[in-house]
Amino acid sequence: MALQDGQVSLRRPMAGDADTLVAGSHDALVREFMQGVLRHPDRDSAVRWITEVAPALWASDKAAYFTVLDGGQAVGLAELVDLRAEEGAAEVSVWLLPAARSMRAATAALRLVCRFGFEQLELDRIDAYAAADNMPVQVVGAFIGFRRAGHRPQLFRSSRTHQLHDAVYATVVPGELC
Repeated sequence: MALQDGQVSLRRPMAGDADTLVAGSHDALVREFMQGVLRHPDRDSAVRWITEVAPALWASDKAAYFTVLDGGQAVGLAELVDLRAEEGAAEVSVWLLPAARSMRAATAALRLVCRFGFEQLELDRIDAYAAADNMPVQVVGAFIGFRRAGHRPQLFRSSRTHQLHDAVYATVVPGELC
C-alpha cells in the first residue's frame, strides 16, 4: 500500500528504512519536539522496531506507521497513534530528517497520513499536538486545515532534554482537510 502526492509518498516501514529511523531517533529536533521517540542505538534495534513493534501495533488497531519517501528516498516517519475507534479519533505526527525538511514535504506527508485516517480508518477527527515554540509544525497543520482547539501547559516531555513543553492542540475533520 502506497499513498502518493507528487514526489512525496507514504508506505509501511520496511527493514531497509532502518537507517532513516536510526538517524531520526538521534536528530536533536525530532527528540526535542516529539515525545516518546525511542533512541535506536543501532540498525538492529531499528529493524526490530520496524519488523516487530510497528506491525504488532497495526495488527492490534492501536497505531498506523508510515515511512515518508521524497523522490523515492526514505526521509522520515508519519504516524497515527492513540487510535480510539469508539471516538473515531487518533493523533497524528510526522517527522522528517534535516535534509528533507521543507513546507512542501511536511505538508504532503501530513495530508497523506490524514487522508489515510479519514478514508481507510473512517476516522471522524484527527488531533495534533505541537510544542508552542515549534511554529513550523503549527503552520504546516494550519495550511492543510487543522484548527487550533486549545493550549495545554506542560503537556509533553522532550525525549532529548526531558524539558516539559507547553503544547498547542489542533484538530481536523474530514470536510476541512485541504
